[in-house]
Amino acid sequence: MKDGLRYDGDLEMFCEVPKAINIAHLRFLRWLMEQGRLEHLPAGPPGGQLAAVDGVRPQPEATSRSAELAR
Repeated sequence: MKDGLRYDGDLEMFCEVPKAINIAHLRFLRWLMEQGRLEHLPAGPPGGQLAAVDGVRPQPEATSRSAELAR
């Protein structure tokens, strides 16, 4: 069996073990989105517990700005 996999008897399948969250990578992805440099536009506004990095939520105009840059 590969490292990082565990068998879940309830699901009757192997599942990946959750990994630590890389905040630096999330910041970089947010920067790419704000600059309009992602391969595609975000599917929707940021949400969930990781939407606010360091307690700062992204500005709504940042998402609309990236949409304008992509046009």
